[in-house]
Amino acid sequence: MEQSVNRRRWQRFPFDGSVRVEVDHSVDATVVDGRGVRFSEGGICLFAAANLPVGSQVKVEFKTPHTHEPVRVRGKVRNRSVYLYGVEFLSDKSEDRQQLARLSAEFRGGSVSSA
Repeated sequence: MEQSVNRRRWQRFPFDGSVRVEVDHSVDATVVDGRGVRFSEGGICLFAAANLPVGSQVKVEFKTPHTHEPVRVRGKVRNRSVYLYGVEFLSDKSEDRQQLARLSAEFRGGSVSSA
């Protein structure tokens, strides 16, 4: 049997944690509470009972599983399936990229979940 090759840039990890999503509609911002499903250094899959249009810019906020350090990063909704959203992180600051890399290493270190 042939083994499948993972062609993704980032390894994905299960992530069960609270997520806040802020959508900037230029006139006013909308904040939506959601739940993380999967995390990678390049983005997050989340569940939110909201209408987040594909292509919209968002700010995602959640806490790291072990240290509960707040993570705030800009992102872009890349895909949607009902209330599941794929958000690509748009981290242009080196501090954001370093924080995401540390968090990814934390996930690689073991099973994690947060409240």
